[in-house]
Amino acid sequence: VEFSKGESPAPDAICGGAMVNWTNRRSRRVGSGQDQREHYSGNGNAGSNGSTWKNGSTWKGPPWPSQGGGDVEISSPEENPAVAPVLSRIRAAAEALGLTGEIIPFGSHLSGLGTANSDCDLSYMPQEENSAETPVRVLQRFANELPKHGFTGIITIFQAIIPLVKAVDPSGTEVDLCVGNQLGHQNSKLIAAYCSLDPRVSEVGKLVKQWAKAWELVGSSDGHLNSYAYTLLTIYYLMHTQPPIVPNLQDLAAQGYDPVIIRDRRWGREIDWDCKFWEDIHLIPKSSNSDSIGALLRGFFKFYAHDFDWASGAVCIRMALTPNSAPSKFGLYSSVQKEQWYVEDPFDLRHNLASQCTREGRVRILEKMKETLGVLDSASSEDAVPRLFANQCSWTPTRFLLKCRVHTEKVTASDFVEALSAVRDVGVFTVRFPVAHGSRARDVTDAFAIFQADSDRRRVHRLNETYIGGWQLRLLPCCSWALEDALKAADYERLEVLPRAAPGG
Repeated sequence: VEFSKGESPAPDAICGGAMVNWTNRRSRRVGSGQDQREHYSGNGNAGSNGSTWKNGSTWKGPPWPSQGGGDVEISSPEENPAVAPVLSRIRAAAEALGLTGEIIPFGSHLSGLGTANSDCDLSYMPQEENSAETPVRVLQRFANELPKHGFTGIITIFQAIIPLVKAVDPSGTEVDLCVGNQLGHQNSKLIAAYCSLDPRVSEVGKLVKQWAKAWELVGSSDGHLNSYAYTLLTIYYLMHTQPPIVPNLQDLAAQGYDPVIIRDRRWGREIDWDCKFWEDIHLIPKSSNSDSIGALLRGFFKFYAHDFDWASGAVCIRMALTPNSAPSKFGLYSSVQKEQWYVEDPFDLRHNLASQCTREGRVRILEKMKETLGVLDSASSEDAVPRLFANQCSWTPTRFLLKCRVHTEKVTASDFVEALSAVRDVGVFTVRFPVAHGSRARDVTDAFAIFQADSDRRRVHRLNETYIGGWQLRLLPCCSWALEDALKAADYERLEVLPRAAPGG
């Protein structure tokens, strides 16, 4: 069935209700780089919508569903009991500020990958006629207003590609608020569509993220992959199972869909990105793959630990179609060295989500994948897999870290300790400060603060973007691996910081 340009096919327009056949493929190579791809055909193929599976905002872990089936209905944020009150309070703050734009959810709660502990990601979308204020100015106004609506723990992070305000809702939900993040919203809609195709997408995705978080392998600033990158790894893998669990929704929309152009400025100039994808999910027949969650989880770790060619291939869901092959990472938008990994953002094609993944981080991720695969392969039966995997993810942190880039000629260890110890109601914590030797005194190096409670870390994190003399503190939460890597690379002194006595004490 052929569709005219820009026409979105209705169910009854496709062979009287027949569905898109995405399992029959034909190959096409056009040019090189981002133009290299294969296409699913658009021939009619009868199928059934199946049953409906309601996906809530929290995941309670095993038992896992044994196979896919039926359309997944992702809860809208307004229907989500964890998100709706937060949205209401943020919108009330925007109204009090006289802001006429819209508050849009994105991230895991919109995509269907949210858990009880997920942050609530929100973006204020200014109206075009009222967009004269810079994002930082708008966020500063929100930071001043949010405490009036019950929010606490306000942290401003303005020296970032996407500036944001972090806050804690009265319900305890952590909120990240930014401005004009249209690409983030489109990315979340794409992931939600994949989750709608098969419940195993969200289940495997949540388990992979749980695993990465348990091993402290999440965070590009620490030399690892961020949470979104692990989601893309999951979807790319599920496109390469035999048979595939999901099709390539961007490729299905390549013919018959008008471009969905998002103009973005994060690279220092305006760039238009085409964010279209196949949104008529109900027309896509369900995969014939009946693998259990346990089998898919084992397959995920085997795929990336042993099968995937990180030296030449890219994790690119935009171009993924042919089993046992991967797009070349050397023909995409961003240049990359052979040893670097490439995980392409499906819309912002200049964004390699693995660009900050260090050698130590890459080695660590692969080692933990191989270790976990070995544990899962030792299962005596399929029923034992959930327990073994849960044991792999049972680690709980006993220390909570912040790191901060410092110039040892401009900031001394005593200056750093004095600034951090000024925060009240914080227990004993430790500072590891770089020791300068000769020419290294001119280097900018990470200093670390190690706390015994996450609440203490959050309190000190509020000092972010304040100053010690002329040096701005840019505090980042980090993992224990970041400290271990730093201690191997340089000398650090250790300072114990005692709680500051209360006034009059």
